[in-house]
Amino acid sequence: MRATPAVRAVSLLAGLALATLAGCSSHSIETVPASKASTASGSASPSGPATATGSAGSPSGGTAARARVGDTLELPGTASGSRMAVTVTQVVDPAAPGNGISTPRAGNRLVSVQFSLHNIGTTVYGDAPSNGAQVIDGQGQGFNADISVTTQAGPAFPAIVNIAPGDTALGFVSFQLPAGSTLAKVQFTLDSGLADATGQWRVDPAAKSSQATTAPQATGAPSGATLPASPAGSAPGGTTAADARATVEAYYAAVNAKDYPAAWALGGKNLNSSYQGFKAGFASTARDDVTVTAVNGPVVSVVLDAVQVDGSHRVFSGTYTVRGGVIVGADIH
Repeated sequence: MRATPAVRAVSLLAGLALATLAGCSSHSIETVPASKASTASGSASPSGPATATGSAGSPSGGTAARARVGDTLELPGTASGSRMAVTVTQVVDPAAPGNGISTPRAGNRLVSVQFSLHNIGTTVYGDAPSNGAQVIDGQGQGFNADISVTTQAGPAFPAIVNIAPGDTALGFVSFQLPAGSTLAKVQFTLDSGLADATGQWRVDPAAKSSQATTAPQATGAPSGATLPASPAGSAPGGTTAADARATVEAYYAAVNAKDYPAAWALGGKNLNSSYQGFKAGFASTARDDVTVTAVNGPVVSVVLDAVQVDGSHRVFSGTYTVRGGVIVGADIH
């Protein structure tokens, strides 16, 4: 029997529905880091030392790596030529409210996640990053960003970012989670969640930092904590937060000026066993763009964009410890 026009129309609509469903099934979850830090093989990182024995996302047993805090995932956008290297650089849990109207709802806590968005595509990327970010707790419950709150973790992304090819945007996205839940995963999808691939990072307890949930005291200590008497704004040991930050910034200014003796004196000597090895660690680096994200006494948290001589970028994050105007330790990944 020949199909009537009505039957043909129904068949066409059914075919379109099946095609739509098939298209939706192509969405993927990306968990394998784009590249492993050079510290996995013991070679020098842009900060000088080999501070880790392997990739933060490499579990034992030889199985595929799973991205964790500090790892970079390369994600495609919806537009032709749109591609971003996305890094979860820091997780602050719990995060202190940024002002009096940003307190969490009863039974909740604030969590802030810092993302680095590096445009490795060929077109300008414009989006609202908070729309594409999500966190998942240990029970599998997902939580979208809460754009109504600010925290003391650091600067948030603006409502809209426009990132030219080769440029990087850095900012925090904040969430509200139940006070008793465990943060397990962070997810990010380009184009406000509409792209076909979602990046996913595991969150280990050791990867999280925290802030006092009450207003900071004059000493910078959490409520109930006791610190030895020290000058206003200084940390135990006599190093002020301003001094610690200035030392790290001076260190990288010396590195970028190729003044390696000065960088060695500012702490490179504590990050590598030999001056020649320290200097050789920067052989493939054109410049290091360092962003200080937080200062807690003598501990300076940074995100480092190491621009290589071939024009590629490598993003690192971690902390430097400063005492007496000299970097005495580093934990950079």
